[in-house]
Amino acid sequence: MTQKQSQKELPLDRLATMDERGHRVFLHPTDTQGKYKRRRKVFHTLLLVLFLVLPWIEINGNPAVLLDLAQRRFSIFGLAFWAHDAPMLIFVAGAIFFGVSLATAVWGRIWCGWSCPETVFVESVYRQIERWIEGNAIQRRRLDASPWNGTKLLRRGGKWLAFLAVTLVISHSFLAYFVGIDALAEMVRQNPAEHPGTFGVMAFMTATLLFFFGWFREQFCVIMCPYGRFQAVLLDEHSKLVAYDATRGEPRRGSKVAQELLQVSFEAVEFTPEVVEAVAPKLTGDCIDCGRCVTACPTGMDIRRGLQLECVNCMACVDACDEVMTNLKQPTGLIKYTSQNELQGKPVRHLRTRVVLLSLALTGVFAGLGYVMLTRPPIKATVFNAKTTPYQFVDAKAKDPVLSNQFFMMASNYTFEDGEVRIEVDNPQVEVLAQSNPMPLKAGEEKKEGIFLKFPKSTLSNGKARIKMFLLTQSDNGKWQRTLTQEVPLVGPY
Repeated sequence: MTQKQSQKELPLDRLATMDERGHRVFLHPTDTQGKYKRRRKVFHTLLLVLFLVLPWIEINGNPAVLLDLAQRRFSIFGLAFWAHDAPMLIFVAGAIFFGVSLATAVWGRIWCGWSCPETVFVESVYRQIERWIEGNAIQRRRLDASPWNGTKLLRRGGKWLAFLAVTLVISHSFLAYFVGIDALAEMVRQNPAEHPGTFGVMAFMTATLLFFFGWFREQFCVIMCPYGRFQAVLLDEHSKLVAYDATRGEPRRGSKVAQELLQVSFEAVEFTPEVVEAVAPKLTGDCIDCGRCVTACPTGMDIRRGLQLECVNCMACVDACDEVMTNLKQPTGLIKYTSQNELQGKPVRHLRTRVVLLSLALTGVFAGLGYVMLTRPPIKATVFNAKTTPYQFVDAKAKDPVLSNQFFMMASNYTFEDGEVRIEVDNPQVEVLAQSNPMPLKAGEEKKEGIFLKFPKSTLSNGKARIKMFLLTQSDNGKWQRTLTQEVPLVGPY
């Protein structure tokens, strides 16, 4: 006996966002009420506030997040990076990669439904604006199907004007991550003609965000985003996911399968009405085929068909189904956040090889980043011998001939403050000759400068000696000061 597809079910040969001719079908998910909706609303609100205020927060005197590509400087949670710190950024990228991978292996595609900016802004901002202006899901569908008239034009125009206003706020906040708050405030006050490049970038960003958040929406998750495909290799039978309990739900009440089962049973044996009333519920599952789980889904999928690429673990279908089960005085959890093994009554192992390896990798990345940051000085300075003549006579005719050795100093400023490097030695007979001492070093600057050490021959023993060189580094604003010590060789004639 095969079950024919009912009219309530989605097509099997295409996405719910596409009709039989390949045209876009706009989704209007129905509102749900439940524990996951409440939790997601609180979490999304926190993320939205964090997104808007993060550029304004300073940690260790640096912006919490700054990705200044033009100046090639970066700040991630107060840690300052420059373009020449690219190897260190590998640790940051590794932390993001292994962190998301670990979260997926344990909690499934939780990033997509709860933390992804596409989901957060679409569900908690843009779709909320739609509800305020165009009404609930049923009213919005009717508005889509209605002909163009004054009311429809007013509502659609008002909605897109509101979208544009919100997108401008978002794009300006987004731009602050790349230029900083001070530079952004200055750009806003000035005429756009004075910085057309930045204005063009902001206009392009506004148009892009308006397109993705206002129109493209769930198609980004299903079509463009690679994470949905990538997560398939990270999930196993122990990973959490949104699942439909087919054992409890099938065959669905009111479906063709349930009716055929009842008909076969009743034809096989002569039942009394009392027996029919007692047997019928046992031949059908708890799912009443109401379709609420489908209409509540922001990507338009049917969770009853099993794990699919479109599922973003938002759990809207869980709340929708629980609401129906509660009204029917049935136990909730027909659709629930669980694992494949838990759903089948098998043991669930939270600590498994995949989770352990990803946890170790994430710990190693954080340990490496912490070590590098704790051991990295604000200014790194190194002195090394020149590869030219080992020594030169400054005054060969003096009673105690005066010599000089050439060195080079390589200095890198890893901070966002201007600083300087002063060179001193522990031997009073040795004089430091440099173009500038202290040597100024701008924020993020790398500089190589030649220096000479002048000393009398009596300083040497058998034509050589070693002295300590002190490299005093400090910022112009006095925020930090360090002393680096290095031992350098002096050479001369025997």
